[in-house]
Amino acid sequence: MIKNLSQLKKYCANHPYFEIVAHCRPECIGQIRKVNVVDTTGFYSIIPDDPNAKATLANRGKGSYLEWSKAPFWKFENNVASIYSSDKKTDDSLILSMAFKLM
Repeated sequence: MIKNLSQLKKYCANHPYFEIVAHCRPECIGQIRKVNVVDTTGFYSIIPDDPNAKATLANRGKGSYLEWSKAPFWKFENNVASIYSSDKKTDDSLILSMAFKLM
């Protein structure tokens, strides 16, 4: 179970798949993504079944980018990692919630 940002960073280094269960852009909800590239500042994710998707082709094929941000902006619950634009963690400040299936 992922309980904090440090664990999430380590887990993402293994290039896992995740489902977007909430997003500030509703059209992204339900997408299955794969962590493609990870570095110290964040990670890039692609839609593995759609090589021509805008999210997959973004950033010269690395995929869509998500910055790690600071730990107070994250919430972890039942293998769902959520990032907010504020440490208040309100529905209005939600950027993205990702559900990970841990192996």
